[in-house]
Amino acid sequence: MPVVYNFMHSHKETLEALVDIFTCQGSMREQLTTYAELRVEPVGWDALWKLSKRFCKRFEVRYPCVALVTVTSVDFEELTAEVDVLSVQHAAVSLPEQVSAVPLIELWPTLKQREKSVNAEDTAQLIDLMRFFYDNIWMPWDDQDNKVMLPKTIENRMSLWLDIHNGSIPSYIARSITMMRNSAIDAHEKLRDLDSSLCDEGMADEDDSLLPSNYISQCAEMNAHLDSLMPKWSLYEDPLVREHYLALAKAKWEENKTKRNLVALWQGGSIQQFTNITKFLKSKASKDHNLMVMISAEEGLSLEPEEVVFCSSQYEIPEMPLLKISLFSFNGATLKANMMRSCLFMMSEDCTIQDLHLDCALVNTVIVMRAGRLHVKNCLFSDDSQNLQSDFAQGIVAMSDAKILLEECTFENFYSGLVIHEGAQVELRNCTIKRCGVGIQMYSGANVKLDATAISECSEQSIRCEITTNVQSSNATMDGLEIASSCKIGAGNLQQEVLIVKQDNDLV
Repeated sequence: MPVVYNFMHSHKETLEALVDIFTCQGSMREQLTTYAELRVEPVGWDALWKLSKRFCKRFEVRYPCVALVTVTSVDFEELTAEVDVLSVQHAAVSLPEQVSAVPLIELWPTLKQREKSVNAEDTAQLIDLMRFFYDNIWMPWDDQDNKVMLPKTIENRMSLWLDIHNGSIPSYIARSITMMRNSAIDAHEKLRDLDSSLCDEGMADEDDSLLPSNYISQCAEMNAHLDSLMPKWSLYEDPLVREHYLALAKAKWEENKTKRNLVALWQGGSIQQFTNITKFLKSKASKDHNLMVMISAEEGLSLEPEEVVFCSSQYEIPEMPLLKISLFSFNGATLKANMMRSCLFMMSEDCTIQDLHLDCALVNTVIVMRAGRLHVKNCLFSDDSQNLQSDFAQGIVAMSDAKILLEECTFENFYSGLVIHEGAQVELRNCTIKRCGVGIQMYSGANVKLDATAISECSEQSIRCEITTNVQSSNATMDGLEIASSCKIGAGNLQQEVLIVKQDNDLV
C-alpha cells in the first residue's frame, strides 16, 4: 500500500485550527462544509480508505480492512465522497468497484498522486483535522436541531481530551469517560442504522402508523439513552465542574480500593446454581477480598477489579484496555466482542486467563499483549464465524515487551494462530494449534519455546519465521525457536514444516 500524508501538530495548533473553523456562521455541519469547500479537492485524488465497522458489516468483511481508492466526487454538504476501488490490502477480500457516501474522515490521501494537478496536501490537512474532531471532540447531540458549535465548547472538550491523555485524570475515571462517549456514539450509530433500514425498505416517507413496532420502541430507547448521557457528560465537559466532580469520584474510588476486588458476573439462574457458585467463590476468595456480584461485564470491568469470575455461559465484552487482572470462569464461559472491532482484549502488565472460550467472530485478533506477563491456561481460542482463514484473523499477537505462557490451550481456524514480534517471549506447553493458515508467525528477535505441543492441518505453514539476517532458507532452524522432542509439528519433518524467509524491510 502507498505512503499517506501524516501530520504532527501540537495541541495548541490543533485547538487554534478547530476554533478557526467554528467561528464561522451556521450549524456545526455548515461550519465544516464551508471549510471543506475551500480546502478539499472535489475530484481526482487517490487515498487509502480505512473502512469503518459500518462498511465492513455492509460488505461482510473482517474489520479492519484497507483499500486503495480514487475519489470521483465529493458531497461537501454530507462530507462524504464517491470512490472507485483500485485494490484491497488483502487479495482474498473483495469490495464493489464503486462505493458512494464514504465519509471523508475514512480517507487518507496518498503522497504520490496520479493526477499531478491535485492539491493532496491541503486536502489531507483538512481531513486530518476533521478526523481529530470526530474521533475526540464531537458528541452525537452536536448534530441535533442544527446546533451551533461554539469555540468555548471546543476549548472545554479539548481541555478534557488533554487531561485524559496526559494523566491528569486517573485511568479508572478516564476509562469511564471514554466508555460514556463510546456508549453515546453507539446509540447514535444504532439510530442511523434504523433510519437506513427504513430507507432500504422504502418506508421513509410513509405514515407513522405503518412503521414497524420495534422501530418505534428502539428509537425511543436510543433517544432516551442519549438524553440520559448528556447531563452526565456535562459534569466532565466544564473544567470547573469537572474538578469538583473528580475529587468526589477519587474519594469514592479510594474507599473501594482498600481490599482486593473480586467481581462475580452472573446473569441469574436457579437456587441450586447460586448455591454452587457461592461454594466456588468461597474457595477463590479470602478475607482480603471485596466481593461484588454484577450482571454486566461492562459494569464489572469498569471497576478495574483484580479478579473477575464469569459465572454464566456467555458474555459480551466491551472494548477497553485491561491490566493487572485475572479472568476465569465457573464451569466454563464463552467471551465475545459486543460489536465489530480490532481485538477482544488489549492487555498489559500482569494478567491471567483461565478456563474460558475466547471467540473471534467479530474481531480481527483475540488478544493483543502489549507488554508484561500473560499466563493463559485451559482456554479455547476459535473463530467459528462463516469467514474463511483468508480473512486474516489472529489468536494472540505478542508485542515486543510481552512474556506469555500458554498451557493446555487450543487455537482453531485462524489465519495466524500466534503472531510473535521481535523481543517477545512465548512458551507453549501441552497446546494444540489446528486448521490455521499459519500456526505460528514469528520474527527475528522473538523467543518461542514449544513443549508437548501439536500443530496440524495448517493450509500454508506450521511455523513461519521472518528474519532480517542473511540466513539460507533451506536451514529449518532459527535462533529463538526451541522445539522439544515431545512436540508434533505437522507431518514431523521440521525442514518442511518450519519456513524461514527474509523479511522485506521495504514494505510500507
